[in-house]
Amino acid sequence: MNARRQILLIAALLPAVAGAAVRSAALSAPRLPGLLSSEPTRINRADQILVPVMIDGKGPFQFLVDTGANGSMISPRLVKALGLALGRGVVERVEGVTGTEPLPWVLIRRLQVGRIVKTDVRMPICTSPIMAHLDGILGMAGFGPVRIAVDFRHHRVSIDRSSPGMLWGFLDIHATRTPGGLLMVPASVGGVEVEAVIDTGSPETLGNPALRNALLSRRDRAPTTPIYGVTQQVSTGIRAFAPPMILGPAEIEHVPIVYSDVPIFAEWHLNSRPAVIIGMDVLGAVDSLVLDYPRARVYLLTAPPPISMADAGLSLPGGLMIFAAYTAMTTSSSLSAGRVIRLGLA
Repeated sequence: MNARRQILLIAALLPAVAGAAVRSAALSAPRLPGLLSSEPTRINRADQILVPVMIDGKGPFQFLVDTGANGSMISPRLVKALGLALGRGVVERVEGVTGTEPLPWVLIRRLQVGRIVKTDVRMPICTSPIMAHLDGILGMAGFGPVRIAVDFRHHRVSIDRSSPGMLWGFLDIHATRTPGGLLMVPASVGGVEVEAVIDTGSPETLGNPALRNALLSRRDRAPTTPIYGVTQQVSTGIRAFAPPMILGPAEIEHVPIVYSDVPIFAEWHLNSRPAVIIGMDVLGAVDSLVLDYPRARVYLLTAPPPISMADAGLSLPGGLMIFAAYTAMTTSSSLSAGRVIRLGLA
């Protein structure tokens, strides 16, 4: 029997809309001093954040930015196109949102995202349907001491060195790091306290059975939906609109949550108390999102920055990024997909 090397927390992608087609394109990277990466990106506000990635000097290829994963994956199509040889003797045990599966892998000698270069990266080959229109997945929780910034308005993603200092005008939410490196923030839904994992790899927000039991009556009827992940297992859940969700100083209304007893909640030790995976239906409603992994901070900007990160470009002393000197702490705004975020809460 082959020995197995385990990779935890590879992606939380759901449901069928995750396969929405995104056109691949060769995108040039601006050269900004002091940045590890500043890349143009294709952002489908409901589903995916994609960035161009170079593999062994070839590309660029479109990879999904997944903050709910600590390992990266590659598509069978790209493996074939690059003529990569399968690794021998050891399979990767991949634990996804819907289950666990041993997968073959390939060794990537050189992976480059902007100015970030990683060498000798083992990537499992994902054969799930969610990979149909992707070249791969970048598990950002395993990328080291970085800060990821997504400017939805101007379609830019930046990966910078983490450093102390405020991001002026952003809502600042204190987070904690899970054992797998993910960012988890305290939140509440309808007055029920929950643990909330930030996951850009998930197009929808997912709730566990403990939250469902706290919010829904057994008599409540809700439509079922399939849930797909990076493994072959398919789960089901029920979708229902939730009462207001509070994340730090922001209140988000009109959020549909898919409730399901998927295995990832048990893997994250979040099956005994109310918990949610915050997906792109919530995260994509803001204008900018910043995740600082070493400092365990989540920053939200709900007013549009006047210029893009790449145009502002510039790294202040200490690595601080110029987005905009915005203050939007007492406004109320209707955002995409029917979400409403109200600010200035205690």
